[in-house]
Amino acid sequence: MFVNTNISAMNAQRQLYSNNLNLDKSLERLSSGLRINTGADDASGLAMAEKMKAQGVGLTSAIQNTQDGSSLFKIADGALDQVGRILGRLEELIVRANNRTLTDGDRITLQDEISQLIDQISVVSNNTEYNTLKLLDGNLDIKKNLTVTSPAYPGSMKILHTPGTVKTAANMPLVISARAMPAAISATGMYNSTPVNLQNTININGVDIQIAPTDTLNTVLSKINQSNSKTNVIAVQIGSYVGLVSGTVDTDSQNISKGTNGVASFTTANGSAIGYTIVGTAATISLGGDTGIWSWLGYTSTLTSYAVSGANVAGTLGGIKMNGSGNILTMDDAGSPMYGIKVGTSMFNEAYGGFVLTGAGAGATLSAAVYYATSALDSASISTNDNKKVGLQLGANYNQSIAYTLQSISPDIIGVGASSKLSSLKQVNVITLNDANLSLKVVQKAITDITTIRASIGATLNRLDYTEKTIRIQRENMASAESKIRDADMALEMTYYTKNQILSQTATAMLSQANSRPQNVLQLLR
Repeated sequence: MFVNTNISAMNAQRQLYSNNLNLDKSLERLSSGLRINTGADDASGLAMAEKMKAQGVGLTSAIQNTQDGSSLFKIADGALDQVGRILGRLEELIVRANNRTLTDGDRITLQDEISQLIDQISVVSNNTEYNTLKLLDGNLDIKKNLTVTSPAYPGSMKILHTPGTVKTAANMPLVISARAMPAAISATGMYNSTPVNLQNTININGVDIQIAPTDTLNTVLSKINQSNSKTNVIAVQIGSYVGLVSGTVDTDSQNISKGTNGVASFTTANGSAIGYTIVGTAATISLGGDTGIWSWLGYTSTLTSYAVSGANVAGTLGGIKMNGSGNILTMDDAGSPMYGIKVGTSMFNEAYGGFVLTGAGAGATLSAAVYYATSALDSASISTNDNKKVGLQLGANYNQSIAYTLQSISPDIIGVGASSKLSSLKQVNVITLNDANLSLKVVQKAITDITTIRASIGATLNRLDYTEKTIRIQRENMASAESKIRDADMALEMTYYTKNQILSQTATAMLSQANSRPQNVLQLLR
């Protein structure tokens, strides 16, 4: 037995100290509800939990961003709905104006309302706002500029579409290596000037055309062109020969004031124009039916030998090959800063595609009768600026954002490309019957433009709706994951607390007993 050193008491005191520390830790966790209160509790767990906490806060902001983006697009969609109603009224008025029973005074009255409605579209375009941001005046669209450098006509190429994937770039060279071509076949022999004297059908692109014995050349060509809406083929007379060209019969083509056939060119409207060409590999011509009638027209060879298709435009942008479809070039290489941009070629007063002449003004060959505005050697320079796009941060991390654009709905922007005379909705008028007829095409194109924008906005709103739901699920799961790391299991901690409390009380009692043991030495000293 020893008096100077009480090992039992020291051991009991150490156990009591340890139990009190554990009891303090249990009390801290029970009172805070957290398993990790300091870095010492779980260093790696604290690091993970803090990152998840920051992610959760970021996701909360992303949800607000998504809601703000949805509100912006809903305002734009509401304004476009009213523009659609205005365009519907315009179509109603223009259809009325196309009636020959109206007097000049009636047309002026209709034109007054048409002008007011077009002005209202300008007001909607300029005044639709969200948080003072102009939405429909082109302010939130990608700024773009295309300058034809050589040797084509200014305006012969046009940027048709700039999606949100287009980035800022300056003076990127666009080089045309092959222009878009229509399907075209010329008769191998001269046509017959006498009536056909045969009754049967000929077939163009799967469409039967009935021919009567008394039909003359003009009658047969007229029948072929009357079936144009089904065949997409124009029949033309070139000297003593007949030519077939893929295209659409449209007298509006007579308003075209510029063009070249590769040899000759002109800069005034040509009254010999019969319609626009349809270009690209999708444009085809195939012949069938009575070989005698075709031979009478000058197509004396085997009909299958006349099957032909057009060619797509080809070109590069910034040295990167573009995808040609018809007369439209699209940048499909995601490595290009102009990924997704679409450029139209052979643009005539904004109406794209070539055109076809017939009769005395057509020249001696079919190639001379087909005109273009873009050659195989044209070049241009394109610049874009995406600083004004609608950028939405839809995540908590770097680069988790989406950019959108909103096009202008100004009357001088919508309706473009419908007519060679009336370049946009701004020029719509019904003062003359001819202009009223052309105006109908422009208004219908404007309606298509607006519905296309609304469809894009609708798709965006649906995406943002699903995005918000996804982010909410992510935030919930992130909070759950953080809770599993950081939060205390109260039932388990209460079990530890009870255990530590009992051990602390036991250690206190044992320390008291250990401190009293040396007193037993006094028994030996009696």
